[in-house]
Amino acid sequence: MITLLIALACFCARSSAKEDSTLTRLAENVYAHVVSPDGNAVANAGVLVLEHSVLVFDTHFTPEAGQALLAAIRSITPKPVRYVVNSHAHADHTHGNQAFADAQLIGSIAARRDAMELDLPSMNRTLVIAQRQLAAMRRDLGTEQDPAQTGKLREQIKVREDYLQTMSRLKIMPPVVTTGDGIKIIDGRKEVRLLFLGKGHTDGDLVLFLPAEKIAFVGDLFFNDAIPNVQDASILEWIRTLEGILKLEADQFVPGHGPIGARKDVEKFQAYFRDLQALVQSAVDRGDTMEQATRDLTTPTKYSSHKFQNFFPSNVQKMYAELKALQLSKMPAKPPQKSGMNP
Repeated sequence: MITLLIALACFCARSSAKEDSTLTRLAENVYAHVVSPDGNAVANAGVLVLEHSVLVFDTHFTPEAGQALLAAIRSITPKPVRYVVNSHAHADHTHGNQAFADAQLIGSIAARRDAMELDLPSMNRTLVIAQRQLAAMRRDLGTEQDPAQTGKLREQIKVREDYLQTMSRLKIMPPVVTTGDGIKIIDGRKEVRLLFLGKGHTDGDLVLFLPAEKIAFVGDLFFNDAIPNVQDASILEWIRTLEGILKLEADQFVPGHGPIGARKDVEKFQAYFRDLQALVQSAVDRGDTMEQATRDLTTPTKYSSHKFQNFFPSNVQKMYAELKALQLSKMPAKPPQKSGMNP
């Protein structure tokens, strides 16, 4: 999961540039909000203007980003937002939910579980860490004599103060309407399909598919031109889930992170995992430890320009763990040893 600990690092590193609130029109009444990971929205969102209402797919990383998304929606339609779908429970896709308090919150059973059991405790831990960091910085500021260091400390203190103010306004709002395998939403003549195609980025990722428009919003099952976060992933199953995504009759695929992609971009993302599997399999076959593999393996050249290069070591570790578990599962069981004692 992009935990709030990681999110705090993202918040502290991002620029102060204003988030672009422009919605990208993909088809009639279908929009995407493609955002920079360095802003306060972090992850992409989708907007569908239905016959009588509006559906939102993911709500960004902060309540403020959710409010900005709502304002962008109001610039194109006065229809009420009745449905909010969370692709999964990670903070950068759900923490704008409270901007849509009157909507039905929809997600997988696993997403509701994670929001309730993991997100709230994670937020509390991160707030404690941020408060401790802030207290330490204020102490350092009181003793620092170097004007340049004093200026840096003041900037860092301001960032953490802003973060704490943002988090104090946050309400964790898990999905209320849940599904295990998918549902349809029909509004007038508009049909929206929510699909669970298998485990991947998490064990509860939902895909939103519009068959008439041939558009799929796939959340973090697709990172376009970026190394994926695999903290909660099942990579070998993710490869198979991507096969299901590629079977959809879609021409446009909206990722959780990165620009809107075509089928070839999803295929390229799947190829990254296959290349990673081959790379790590060689290390497992040699008998390398996970530490050796993490140290020795580097991002293949054709993916070296991807964003989020810092995720590659964890990709190696996760793949190693899965391949090692697969290897052990295929080993014949050892026969029970005799005790050498007579009955």
